[in-house]
Amino acid sequence: MKIALIGAGPRNLAILGRLLFTVNKKATYEIDLFDPSPIGGRVWDPYLKNNHAYLMNSFANQVTLFDDYQLLDHEVPIDRPSLLTWAQTVAFDYLDDHPEYPKAYRDEVLTLISSNTFASRGLFGVYAAWYFGELQSACPKNITIRFHQTEITDMKKGPRRFSLTGRYGFEGKYDRVVLAPGHLDNRLNEKQRALADFAKKHHYAYYPASHPAENDFSKINEKDTVLIEGLGLSFFDVLLSLTGGKGGSFVTNNDGSLSYRPSGHEPAIVAGAFNGLPPRTKGANQKEASQVYQPHFFTLDRLKAEANDNLGKIPYDVFMRILKEELTYKYLYNQVQQLALPSNVSKAEIMHSLLDPSNWSTINQKYHLQLDTDLDWDELVFPAFSWQTAEEFNQNIKKHIHDDILSAQLGNDWSPLTGAYYLLRDMRDTIRTLYNENYFYTSGYEQMLTTFRAFDNQLSAGPPLVRMQQLYALMEAGVVHIAGPDFKTGFGHGKFVATDRYKEHFEGNVLIEARLSEIDFTIARSPLIRSLAKQGLIRSNDRLHKADGTPLLPNTIKVDLDTLTVLDNHNDPVNGFFVSGIPLEGERWFNTEIPRPYVNTLIFEESKRLVNALLARHPHIHRLLTKKD
Repeated sequence: MKIALIGAGPRNLAILGRLLFTVNKKATYEIDLFDPSPIGGRVWDPYLKNNHAYLMNSFANQVTLFDDYQLLDHEVPIDRPSLLTWAQTVAFDYLDDHPEYPKAYRDEVLTLISSNTFASRGLFGVYAAWYFGELQSACPKNITIRFHQTEITDMKKGPRRFSLTGRYGFEGKYDRVVLAPGHLDNRLNEKQRALADFAKKHHYAYYPASHPAENDFSKINEKDTVLIEGLGLSFFDVLLSLTGGKGGSFVTNNDGSLSYRPSGHEPAIVAGAFNGLPPRTKGANQKEASQVYQPHFFTLDRLKAEANDNLGKIPYDVFMRILKEELTYKYLYNQVQQLALPSNVSKAEIMHSLLDPSNWSTINQKYHLQLDTDLDWDELVFPAFSWQTAEEFNQNIKKHIHDDILSAQLGNDWSPLTGAYYLLRDMRDTIRTLYNENYFYTSGYEQMLTTFRAFDNQLSAGPPLVRMQQLYALMEAGVVHIAGPDFKTGFGHGKFVATDRYKEHFEGNVLIEARLSEIDFTIARSPLIRSLAKQGLIRSNDRLHKADGTPLLPNTIKVDLDTLTVLDNHNDPVNGFFVSGIPLEGERWFNTEIPRPYVNTLIFEESKRLVNALLARHPHIHRLLTKKD
């Protein structure tokens, strides 16, 4: 059997690992990986200029490529280190044996000394290459693995096999194809084309949504004014490139805070976003790799029981009420843990009382406490919308960021607020089960994809703590100005312009969209995706519809959710063709995660299901054995 894995990122590497140790040992297999970037994929390319400085968004001890739950028993024993363990053991020797990697990675592995450290994206790419080498060494004799650093540009389906065409003249035929392309760049929309034309006409610089590490900011300097649209994770990457990347430096003060020393080559920077604030920062890590919070209220059993009482569905407001109960419990629990109580008050008794939410309104009076028992979780997501003027916003924003830093420094387990935010990550599998197994009404799915996604992203998907400390230092130094909510960009009167809800007006000669492209295969630039859509081999998901009858998820590729087999324009399975990962975002909940060791993470669960389907003998295959392509 010949198998093509298009994309050499974490998903297809996990699928490759599973294939190696689950295939029939009496059969012969050829497995080819394809990616225009090195092993590890585009996001983690260690040769990109800035990827040695851009950080991953998961702690190094919570990153792995080894499917430690399902593949412990096989004939070829191999070590299964997490990224952190690898960095502390074999990484330095591996880098010495591979001088083609930048020296920065040798320096970096010496700094990864604890579970509270983040590795660079490029170092994860080196880890991925090492992992691929380990798989090659452990590869059974009946399997051949090849990596082609090229882009697949087209695929045609024959009676039995798929014909692939790639750049540089590659052609090949395969029995099975797995497409896991990661984030795809999109064709420019009407507004972006207008911005690009304006920039070209005036000799300005415009950077549409893309992977930050691929942008060349070398020509931007102190003569420029930069408008940055977006305050999420990509914003922090862009910000580092325009400050530290211009020769500035961050200095650690005696109290642990940071100060910024400008080089004089930084541009003036104005940044903003719809809600006016960056997401909450990640707390200092206090968790082992496999340590996952066990909820008291937001349990799968309780949520399914709620659904059973409601014709098999859980209303969105019920889902959120129970979720906020759990967050509030953790918030109160951590407050009590930090209290110095009188000797006649039992902390254990208070903790027991917290297990009943009906006690929360009276707990202060009963135990003479001053707990904040009436927390507005929605207000924590978008507090800037309640700040009425530009003056109020400017007064509050630095305090908001400073308070977030102080909260995060208490840790992702012990901090009342940051510890509660982290629960959203630990409980993601429960949310994913409800979402993927159709427990919501259609209106609930709409709210999950809009209201809840904003809630989740703002509270649980923020940057490493050091990045927020750097932002605060840059604001203190006057290098960065954050504009108010409803930040909008455009052009006029010979300049890029931006406005916010306070009618503040900003002008610049550089505009950067600090975000990845929208996940939407229908507007992807990829020639392969466009060809597959034109042939009708992939189609939009039409399972769910909005109240007006339009599809809810037209941007996602429709698959059989049990096997990840692609469904074509006639809704028939394209047997032997599978899609995994980012193109299914929305059809499945929160696909953008890196595998975590010892918790049966999504990518490993998905790879198990996909490989089982890939290796299965299709019922119709006997009719095709005598046919030719």
